[in-house]
Amino acid sequence: MVTEKIETAYSGFKMNGFVALILYIALIAASIASIIYGGINEYGLIIGGGITLLIISFIAIIGFFTLEPNEAAVMIFFGKYKGTFNQHGFYWVNPFMSRKRLTMRARNLDAEPIKVNDKEGNPILIGMVIVWKLKDTYKAMFEIDAQSIAVGATGANAATRMNAFEKYVRIQGDAALREVAGLYAYDDNKDTTDD
Repeated sequence: MVTEKIETAYSGFKMNGFVALILYIALIAASIASIIYGGINEYGLIIGGGITLLIISFIAIIGFFTLEPNEAAVMIFFGKYKGTFNQHGFYWVNPFMSRKRLTMRARNLDAEPIKVNDKEGNPILIGMVIVWKLKDTYKAMFEIDAQSIAVGATGANAATRMNAFEKYVRIQGDAALREVAGLYAYDDNKDTTDD
């Protein structure tokens, strides 16, 4: 039995970005100071510790990120979904956590008119306007293959990802429009009045 996975809020470690930035600057200062101190006093162990702290600080910088209002980040840790982060602001999380940004804003899709057949087989030209927005980031990222349409690589930004989703919505909208148009007659010639 396949259970349907739904979006969950990210509950992993997160830190205010400004507090983390102060700690980050202190980490760099400590690493540089230990390298200089170890070099002056010829302590190889302290120099090695300073270099190690410097490498850790270069890795730690990857953990900083910002989110704007009505944006979300799908958090993935080595291929495993860890939740959706949707608190706007400046934050620091585990630098090995990948973040895929999505916009939660409403979007408009004005599709070009298409030629379809109505219930009686008459060809008609019909168009549509769709207003849509993401509701479940988990389903959008892992159940729709739309991101591979435009992305192809792992480093896509939110706009590229959302354009791929828009293409998916356009295809699904066209299919739904064809089905609905086929259920009704465009020109109903039946006389409904009683003589």
